[in-house]
Amino acid sequence: MLRMLAGALALVVAVPAVADDKKDDKDFTVWVRETDGLDLKFKVGKGTAKFVAFAGDNGITVTGKLTEDKGVMTFEITDVKEEGTFPQKPKKGEKFSFKWEVKGDTATISDLKGDIADEAKPVVGGEYKKKK
Repeated sequence: MLRMLAGALALVVAVPAVADDKKDDKDFTVWVRETDGLDLKFKVGKGTAKFVAFAGDNGITVTGKLTEDKGVMTFEITDVKEEGTFPQKPKKGEKFSFKWEVKGDTATISDLKGDIADEAKPVVGGEYKKKK
């Protein structure tokens, strides 16, 4: 599980404080996923996104520029904030791309490529539910 957590974080992306998180959510469409004890949030805004990953008190928030071309999203990391301890973090400037498909209240991330750890792909990829 620690390896998966580290892998998810090596990819992109946790949350400052709960109050700030809720305030921040109004500017984004928030998609959530839970896998193997890891809570993931993918917050999509206009030209920007945040990927948040938490396991207990340890988490990471990765902010970046988000662009879309023919259903493929490209994410360039502009900021990384760690809360608690994370064994592996992505770096500012790293990039990755993925296919993003939305059907109703379900979105799917697939075909991850670029500066993303192989261990992160099955954790980050998959179905996310729209937070209401």
